[in-house]
Amino acid sequence: MPHEILITGATGFVGRHLVPILEQKGYTVRGLSRKDGDLASMALDFPGVEHVFHLAGRTFVPESWTTPKPFYELNVIGTLNILEFCKRQRASITIVSSYVYGIPERLPIREDHVVKALNPYGQSKIMAEELAQFYRCHSGLPLSIVRPFNLYGSGQDSRFLIPTLIRQFLDPAVVEVQVADLRPRRDYLHVEDFVQMLVRILETGRHGVFNAGFGTSASVEEIARMVRIASGHTTKPLVSRNEERNHEVMDVVADITKAREELHWAPQISLEQGIGHMVRSSQRELQT
Repeated sequence: MPHEILITGATGFVGRHLVPILEQKGYTVRGLSRKDGDLASMALDFPGVEHVFHLAGRTFVPESWTTPKPFYELNVIGTLNILEFCKRQRASITIVSSYVYGIPERLPIREDHVVKALNPYGQSKIMAEELAQFYRCHSGLPLSIVRPFNLYGSGQDSRFLIPTLIRQFLDPAVVEVQVADLRPRRDYLHVEDFVQMLVRILETGRHGVFNAGFGTSASVEEIARMVRIASGHTTKPLVSRNEERNHEVMDVVADITKAREELHWAPQISLEQGIGHMVRSSQRELQT
């Protein structure tokens, strides 16, 4: 089992949860973040590293339409740089990808479902996966790819749905909570459950592609209802702007059978529990 680990994106949303867990387990963790430079061009020299968790990447879909170049630079060329490092170092790698299945042909979605990009962000993630698979085939690189559907939890970027809803429900200046569309359904996995999945990949030494989700979906309206109840602001109205995005995916559900069977992993935090924790954390921050 590897003992010295490199984490790219160590100070990002997932990295901030993963680093302390690995350190508590006795691993030597070395981290890379934006302050260390551009992952697409930096020299990588970390003797002793045996495994890499590649978390670094740009993740906000709407921004990928307006400024796609940084997404391809970091998500593709940055991945290429880290793959070259693993090849030189003879290190194994776990790459955190994304939902890459487009509009699903069937639910729940298994790992062998066809992949299809619906936006530049998704395209950059598919290209990164293809690069990694090329290195696995031609260089014997020990590779795991994890495809999280929708992560959430404390410390998530405020532009994402759940933090946006929490902010609106808790802000006394906001008279009505607005969302673009109440209908889309997503499969939400708490970041702490996701981190446990990454740890299981490390501990089991399993390679391959794994979906990461809860195995059920919830609509924007259902999410908003959970936030409303957890916040105590039960009378604040919820308003939809009825804005349907181009190529909108209306429902996704992850088939997590493979992760259950091969990693002996299963999510433990329900959506209601996770949202409740986020709301309480935000309330404490507002009181300080």
